[in-house]
Amino acid sequence: MSGAESLVNLTNYTLPQIIFFALGGTFWVVAYVVVLMNIRKHGVVEIPAAAVACNMAWETTWGLLYRTDLGVIFVWGYRTWFILDLFIFGYLFFNGAKHVTNPATRKWFRPGLLGSYVAWLIMLYFFVQGRNDTSTGILSGFIATLLMSALYVVVELSNIDPSQYSKLAAWAKLLGNGFASVFCVMVYPDKHFLLAICAITFVLDVIYLVMFQRERLGQAAVAPA
Repeated sequence: MSGAESLVNLTNYTLPQIIFFALGGTFWVVAYVVVLMNIRKHGVVEIPAAAVACNMAWETTWGLLYRTDLGVIFVWGYRTWFILDLFIFGYLFFNGAKHVTNPATRKWFRPGLLGSYVAWLIMLYFFVQGRNDTSTGILSGFIATLLMSALYVVVELSNIDPSQYSKLAAWAKLLGNGFASVFCVMVYPDKHFLLAICAITFVLDVIYLVMFQRERLGQAAVAPA
């Protein structure tokens, strides 16, 4: 049995590398669960819509169309991400238009979300097929994550109600990306493009947390006694 077909691939990866990747994946599961809980509680998807489409495309690509070589446990871990994100994408598709502030563009929300997903899926599929990605999918994964982290700062905090968003999800996203970044440093020290994306994503995640906290403190300061 090859390393990729074993439960955990300790042939191509060391145990510490596997642990860091597993920690990153676990914190992303936490982030998804918190987002789903907030959907149920507030009816709000706190992940920007464009990032949901891109993320869903990545999880379709690596959860269903291609297989990571980290081992069978991680193959099913990717599929777990896909299932969790499928609920997020589904809710956003059917209910996200009501949060669009411009009535003229509201009718285009669903076609735009679906079209964005399909476009990203096509690009990522051929990106992997052309052997541009790593065997774990983490390069294309961090490209999707970078988009998400940037949109969190640019889009969400421009008109955010802190009471409807979760600090725990923000921390889980930061830690998930952080542990995955350590994995990248350990496994791909010569892939400078990937490491640059990891560093930029970390900075954006920290900025989001700082801005989020300031928004929450500001809301608390103006709240009536």
